[in-house]
Amino acid sequence: MVSKRSRPGNRTGVGMFILILFLVAVSGVVYFQTDLLRMVEKEPGLSGLVSVRGGVSLEQLKLTAGEIGIINSAVDRYRDTFTGVKLVVDSVGRIDHVEPGTVLVMAVELQTSGELVVKSWSRKLPRSKLVAQLTSYMAKAADEYNEFKRFPDVKQNFKTLYI
Repeated sequence: MVSKRSRPGNRTGVGMFILILFLVAVSGVVYFQTDLLRMVEKEPGLSGLVSVRGGVSLEQLKLTAGEIGIINSAVDRYRDTFTGVKLVVDSVGRIDHVEPGTVLVMAVELQTSGELVVKSWSRKLPRSKLVAQLTSYMAKAADEYNEFKRFPDVKQNFKTLYI
């Protein structure tokens, strides 16, 4: 007599069910975590090192793909100098939506790998010049900070460097 436990037919069905369930689970993880199966191109986003805060949100700024690319390129260029970029943007008066001619108030905080923060003074500028001013400031701040680092005895006494 053959016992019910040793019948090969039952194991094959259960084994196939477990195998199919495993393949479905792995396929789901691959699909949702990596988007390998999607052919839709994602919109470009700002680098994770950049944060925007203040009275004007990132969505209100309506940065174009080209502007995002310029900002990300500048952040990548100065990655060894600055570990984070905080952009503070406010409006002059109350605004509902931002246009290229809208006057904004911008200030920038650049985090360094040490305890020092490089800050800009607030400045008024039209929205159309925001990205150019930001990248120009980052270049100037990187030069000044690298010059500042040459003097270790002075560096110990400062927590914030305004440019």
